[in-house]
Amino acid sequence: MPHRLIPFLLALSACESSPLTGPLPEFNEQRAWSHLETQLAFGPRPSGSAANAALRTWLDGELRALDLDPIAEPFTATTPAGAIEMANIYADLQGQRPNGESAPVVILAAHFDTKRLPFEFLGANDGASGVAVLLELAQGLSQSGPHPLTYRFLFLDGEEALREYWLDPDNTYGSREHARLLRASPLLPLVRAAIVLDMVGDKKLRLFREQISDPRLLETFFDAARDLGLGAHVNGPSQEIYDDHQSFMALNIPSIDLIDFNYGPSNAFWHTADDTAENCSPRSLGITGRIVLAGLARLEERWR
Repeated sequence: MPHRLIPFLLALSACESSPLTGPLPEFNEQRAWSHLETQLAFGPRPSGSAANAALRTWLDGELRALDLDPIAEPFTATTPAGAIEMANIYADLQGQRPNGESAPVVILAAHFDTKRLPFEFLGANDGASGVAVLLELAQGLSQSGPHPLTYRFLFLDGEEALREYWLDPDNTYGSREHARLLRASPLLPLVRAAIVLDMVGDKKLRLFREQISDPRLLETFFDAARDLGLGAHVNGPSQEIYDDHQSFMALNIPSIDLIDFNYGPSNAFWHTADDTAENCSPRSLGITGRIVLAGLARLEERWR
């Protein structure tokens, strides 16, 4: 779960019109909700656990069912709890350009690990919600198109700190590893943006105006939300939040964190046993998915 520096409503239609590109890909909120419930059935999923490994196997199968080619990215993280074996998993949906040139790349990311806590922490919102939306985005985008952008669906391990409190470098292990490999990759010059999804399942969803995020990119998605009639779910409190997007910003990739850090009354559900499905909403997953798809439509138009 991210750390703060400073100590939804409609029946969702399958094809909402974008002012830029016409019908958006389908986003099925009930299927996304099923993805959230499947993750919770594994129980707590901290990095290095058997449940975490089982979840990665499930993610691999879900991506293969979409005719994508998932790639595991194993690494050993040095943590305050000792060396822990971790692994990201990602799959690329290749964009198509009329002249055959390489398509620009947009990374869509969410973390699947849950924080180690002395009680059963299921992480319905903090972990599972972002993964659920990302999987459904992969389905909608892979079954539509062709797209002028390549989309990398990146599922990250090791976002959570092993200590009780967030203290660098005890956090964002998976995104820092992916960024390390990306730095040496010929793909890096093609990466135009990174979109991180985290804590997007809250019943009273309102995405923060996260201050570390690239402001122009964030406004692209917030403007898209307003055009969809979902402006009530964006432009929330303005705060700096540590999260996986910083790993990509360190590579000079414009990046944003789409996150609602106010989870429950006075943020009472964050990192507690109350982070359960009962305190999340399929509708919030759907709202997030539609906002992301509408924002991506604008990026496709920009980089077409």
